Amino acid sequence: MKKILCYISLLFLIPSAGYGQINFSAYADYGLEVINTPQDLDFNDVGPLIADGSTYSLDVHEGNYTIIEIVGVKYLDIYIDVSGPQNLTNTNNEAIDFTLKAAYSNQLGDVKTPASVPLKYINVTNNGFNIRVPVLERQSQPPNPPPTPPTNATDLDPKSDYSNPIYETFYLYLYGDITVPNNTSAGSYTGNYTITISYD
Repeated sequence: MKKILCYISLLFLIPSAGYGQINFSAYADYGLEVINTPQDLDFNDVGPLIADGSTYSLDVHEGNYTIIEIVGVKYLDIYIDVSGPQNLTNTNNEAIDFTLKAAYSNQLGDVKTPASVPLKYINVTNNGFNIRVPVLERQSQPPNPPPTPPTNATDLDPKSDYSNPIYETFYLYLYGDITVPNNTSAGSYTGNYTITISYD
């Protein structure tokens, strides 16, 4: 039996902040921050993985996902761009197929447990997507007026002051499937995904 280890690393980019692997900084004008340290996706959680053509799935409803908690100004929209490979590879450049899946919640309250709120699923194409969504769901309300220019209140660092009422938390869930072909070499297979978050 061959044992396959699969990991997906996440790289975040917040414009005007520079970047590095899991390196989070505030946006220059309005507060925007990733406040948690997301875990890599690890398919060994549903293993053992056997090289026999089987598909293995991480399911958001079973708690197998990585969550990204984004704190932003609640009346603004954010843009999220996710891109990455369609395969996970080992050090010998052998590949196994990976299919990214994603969902989000932007309702009030703590939604770290996906079963506690209805999720909105994201259409992922070629293991990437670009969405524009409000930080906080507007429900049936008419659109708000344009935001006011940045003030001392919006310049606050959401990581240290996300209890400020202008901030709300947006939750992005990433998960997916891998298919392990017959006779795939044992070892670790990884892929790196870039996530860019901005207001415009």
